[in-house]
Amino acid sequence: LPSAMAHLTLLHGFTQSGTSWDELVGLLPAGLKVIAPDLRGHGGNPAPPGEPHTLGAGTEDVLRTWEELGVRRSHLVGYSLGGRLALQLAAHHPQRVETLAVIGAHAGFEGEARARRQAEDEALAARIEAEGVDWFATYWAALPIFAGMARRGPEFLAAIDARRRRNRAEGLAAALRGMGGAAAEPFWDRLPAIDAPTLVIVGAEDEAYLDRGRRLVSLVPNARLEVVPEAGHAAHLEQPAAVAALLAAQLSSR
Repeated sequence: LPSAMAHLTLLHGFTQSGTSWDELVGLLPAGLKVIAPDLRGHGGNPAPPGEPHTLGAGTEDVLRTWEELGVRRSHLVGYSLGGRLALQLAAHHPQRVETLAVIGAHAGFEGEARARRQAEDEALAARIEAEGVDWFATYWAALPIFAGMARRGPEFLAAIDARRRRNRAEGLAAALRGMGGAAAEPFWDRLPAIDAPTLVIVGAEDEAYLDRGRRLVSLVPNARLEVVPEAGHAAHLEQPAAVAALLAAQLSSR
């Protein structure tokens, strides 16, 4: 088990907030000081208008939080958007990361795929601003990548939906434009700088991210891939007990 007072920092996905980790945290070993901030543009962190909503700014936010709390090194876990942020943070500040785990993550789209995704994200951001969070929450929940969430039942889906609708349209649009998968320059070439033991978690039904997960493991020096059965993109929400068991083993590795 992790040593007493070990810090665990959890970075959520797009449209979520720090509270999205609550169930998982309840399944992890005791003795962890958990930090689960709302990322820029999400939940209680709207970020002032005009300030950048970028992975670089998100990294500075996490470093500032650690500074305020006196955290020298932290275990780091990120999901999707938070997974990209965790990878970037670990690649640029390897001395601050005790262990790293990412769920459904990659290090940026490239080439034609990036240009296509940038155009799609810009169109979606404009529509979020025009039609509002309620329209967007319904649209987002219906994407095939999240179909596996239905396993948890209607009450769970309703709770996720209610949290998503607490976001502000302008915050989500800014986050999509600045922190979407195609917004930042891809940084696959930086991944060899990560020196923390790294766990790459992918849902078995999340085929695109299985390929990206294998690529991550091939580039991060001390990394391994774990595939979660009966899970899609949000493996920690779809199969929290399985993911908690993987993370508990990871946390005890240092």
